[in-house]
Amino acid sequence: MAESPERIQQYLVEVEEAAEDILSDQQEIVSLDRRRNTNRQALRQLRSTSPSKQAVAGTRVSNQKDWICIGNMFLRLPKEFVVDSIEKEEKQLDTEIRNLRNGLRNKVNLLNDLEDKQETLGTNIKPLTRDEWKAVRQALGKLD
Repeated sequence: MAESPERIQQYLVEVEEAAEDILSDQQEIVSLDRRRNTNRQALRQLRSTSPSKQAVAGTRVSNQKDWICIGNMFLRLPKEFVVDSIEKEEKQLDTEIRNLRNGLRNKVNLLNDLEDKQETLGTNIKPLTRDEWKAVRQALGKLD
């Protein structure tokens, strides 16, 4: 029996929404990853600056201040605070990226279900834990 035009349209809307959701998540992952890489570069630069270059006639290294851009403002803050802030943001970005990637697997599987396709191979692969690796090595006779 033929499907009604309304049902076909509803099906197409569901497929398009699922695909759009996947694409927006992928773009968000790329955006967050760029931000994370920028943070890594900033941390590397902050850590590579030697104390001898920054120390000025008797000042202590712990009193150093560096410039940081927050939104549209440049602020001069203590170096330790800047480094801690960037490290916290990096951890938050890692968590957000991990959550988006885990959610992406489910969304891709949902889209495959809507399109009556097989589940994408390799989307539910997870790394072995330390205990699992230890068991594998033991089974192979390679104890470290």
